[in-house]
Amino acid sequence: MEQTLGEKLAEAAMLIGVGMAVVFGALIILMVAIMIINRLAPERAKKVETPEVLEEVETGSVRRGRIAAMAVALAKTMEEEERVSSAQPAASPAGSAGEPSRWAVSGREQAMRSRGKVGRQWGRRSD
Repeated sequence: MEQTLGEKLAEAAMLIGVGMAVVFGALIILMVAIMIINRLAPERAKKVETPEVLEEVETGSVRRGRIAAMAVALAKTMEEEERVSSAQPAASPAGSAGEPSRWAVSGREQAMRSRGKVGRQWGRRSD
């Protein structure tokens, strides 16, 4: 005997309801189990929240001196890139003799740098 659309929908709704009830029941059982474990061993639950452990996790093994050295190196690198890019001759806004504009070349270089492709200047011919 073939089922009608209404019977199929009713069966699907019942299946969904049973599935959701099973999942929520399992989650409630898990929550109760965690609450019981926390009441039986409260010192273990509070031990993780000590400031020393949190401070060690936040700072890791990196020293402040290393962070400062990285910041200085990054600033010098950015300064050098700015100096190199400003030393390049400026092209006309529309480009001359079929060459792309400086804006287009800069955008292309930035896109290539973000993909990890560093090397020759993109958009310039290697004569």
